[in-house]
Amino acid sequence: MEGAMCELQQCEVCGGEKPAELIDHTTVETIAPLEADICQSCQHVQNHELPEDGCMKCGRDLEDSFYMEVEFPLGPEDLPARLSGSLCGDCAGWVGTEINYEAIDADEEAFQELIRLLDKQHELKPDPSDDGTAEVERGDV
Repeated sequence: MEGAMCELQQCEVCGGEKPAELIDHTTVETIAPLEADICQSCQHVQNHELPEDGCMKCGRDLEDSFYMEVEFPLGPEDLPARLSGSLCGDCAGWVGTEINYEAIDADEEAFQELIRLLDKQHELKPDPSDDGTAEVERGDV
């Protein structure tokens, strides 16, 4: 019956309240062998794997690959999850850069130093409307 009330149950991965008939007490690859109440959408996402010869993030063929293992809390229940696989150079670079910049954001002193350095860079950068003859004195860098 359309619009009828149905029993809802929380997915322990995404935290969403879903129709109980779409939730299974099961496991997924990232938390195996642990079992939890997991909606069908999360089961699909957590069990999905790209081919082994491709990057685990973007799927491109791996010429140079970088192996990664990470353990992390999954969902509102902080289920003990883990992933492992290979990343292409671009995706490995993205992961590393993201971690480094987030670490700067989390450290107020380092963040303020980054702002100071970027301001200095901006001040020393030639004005695009300048004719290109502006010079930077030695020792100002």
